[in-house]
Amino acid sequence: MEPAILFQVARTAAQNAAAYLADTWKQSLQNPHLLQIEEKTGPSDLVTQVDRTAQQMIIETIQKEFPEHRFVAEEEGADALGNPNSPYEWIIDPLDGTMNFTRGKESFGTIVAVRNGEEFLAGVMILPMLQWTFEAAKGMGATYNGKPIQLRKTASVHEAVLCSNLKQNRGEDGLFHVEFPICADMQNCGCAAAEIGEILRGKNDGLLFNGPKLWDIAAGCLMLQEAGGQYRFEHVEPGNNRSSVKAVLSTKEIFAELEKFVFNPASKTKTDSANLG
Repeated sequence: MEPAILFQVARTAAQNAAAYLADTWKQSLQNPHLLQIEEKTGPSDLVTQVDRTAQQMIIETIQKEFPEHRFVAEEEGADALGNPNSPYEWIIDPLDGTMNFTRGKESFGTIVAVRNGEEFLAGVMILPMLQWTFEAAKGMGATYNGKPIQLRKTASVHEAVLCSNLKQNRGEDGLFHVEFPICADMQNCGCAAAEIGEILRGKNDGLLFNGPKLWDIAAGCLMLQEAGGQYRFEHVEPGNNRSSVKAVLSTKEIFAELEKFVFNPASKTKTDSANLG
């Protein structure tokens, strides 16, 4: 199946969901109870009725065109859909940045991607309140708000601006200790689409992830590759598409350094440590 055909469906699905997210977010500023917030695994892992409704909207749009295709999506209910023998799998995060969304922050969005086997074919990320739209189809390039993406050319990690949610470990002193490579700055947006988006907008150079899921990064991986960058990710539980991932996404100039830091920790020689109270 041509990536262009898959892309058009991904675009429609993401646009519909993003419009719904934007409208509901505006309403929630006046009526927070509209969101029906629940905890999944803890206070930092939330789900709302908005997540579920947006996911259903995306799935229904895709199934109208491709009823046989499979799904892996953040919220429950999608894994059993479609033909288990179909090679096509849609990867969906209906509301990326749920915490931000529930706090009235603008950094949230929707992510839709599709792959055949391990090959990403099309992807769309829309952050409606920031008015950021990222799109890509395999072999057709990647765009930010309709224009070809131009990545930064920072020569080394030392000079790079990165994003990360690297796993935090509590030390004997009761503080969280986070290890990261020496760089110009380390940031966190609380939204994978925004963090990947800052690379695609030419503002940042890369990111390091340990803990997000496939649906957080799938579209961004394709976009970065189409724009001339590189990526690598591994499931913490091999063979489980719903397990968390370790990942590096960056411009090609600094990819080897970041890949070594994340996937070959014994080889680290220079790091900074941050204590987060």
